[in-house]
Amino acid sequence: MKRRTMLKMAASAAIVGAPIEAQAQAYPSQTVRVVVPGPAGNALDALARLMCGAMGKSLDTTFVIDNKPGASGHIGGEFVARAKPDGYTLLFGASTTHVVSPHILTDLKYKPLDDFDPITLVAKVHNVLVCHPELPVKSVGELIDYAKANPGKLSFGSTGIGSNLHLGMELFMILTGTSMQHVPYSSAALQLDLIAGRIQLLLDNMPVAVPNVRAGKVRPLGVASRERQPELPEVPPIADTIPGYEVGAWGVLMAPKGTPPAVITRLNETVRNALAQPEVRDGFLKQSFHPAPMTPAETAAFMRGEYDKWAKVVREANIKAS
Repeated sequence: MKRRTMLKMAASAAIVGAPIEAQAQAYPSQTVRVVVPGPAGNALDALARLMCGAMGKSLDTTFVIDNKPGASGHIGGEFVARAKPDGYTLLFGASTTHVVSPHILTDLKYKPLDDFDPITLVAKVHNVLVCHPELPVKSVGELIDYAKANPGKLSFGSTGIGSNLHLGMELFMILTGTSMQHVPYSSAALQLDLIAGRIQLLLDNMPVAVPNVRAGKVRPLGVASRERQPELPEVPPIADTIPGYEVGAWGVLMAPKGTPPAVITRLNETVRNALAQPEVRDGFLKQSFHPAPMTPAETAAFMRGEYDKWAKVVREANIKAS
């Protein structure tokens, strides 16, 4: 290639890239709206407020939390998917809204992965498998043996069809060849019924389960992660018995598709810095959420893997919305 041609190409690239770079350097020049697809006061909302407070101080601007609950979180998702891709409207999404329920709901008006640019995974929280204390099992291995000897006799609860708690147990049954009865709940009676013995098992959220475990109201069998968790260090991972088994919830920060890469990069760096601050990290850990920042590319790959994983579970278990 001739030198003159190379110089022309370099000059053209500089001209094209200049507006994007200038935009990133000026960003943010106004208030940033962060949509939380759930009600004020829930776990996702609390994490978003803690993180965004630190981000606002770092970027010398205001991050406003905009709660948009409804339709299993998809009202908020649709709002951001249709927003201008300029970095001023973001989504603090969750595993349920982006990689689980899309396989069950048929009326989504946006594509949960394709219509967004991931900024970073923010945090993870794992589940723990607990049982009623009178169930004659004390480990995951013993549970599998008992379930195989008593097909269909054990029951497990969840927060609803297609929920994280439901699909996690469907995955358990698929991988172990066991059969148990699913009892969906829509109220706080879920934990109460487990404690009372009306259901025998629950793949519960760590923040909810830990107080009941410590009070001796339920027996922990295994944490749904690949390593032990600091909240219950004495409880082994289910993955020790079922290789690769991992179930949990997570939060992710995303922008509308087409947001300038330089803005995505700046937001990624700002989130990382926020999560490294002791007050933010400690606030997350108090709720059993563990900061887990990734690059945008790593976040996209992680979400795709989770999306495909739960699609397979929904298909093999033949789960449909009620």
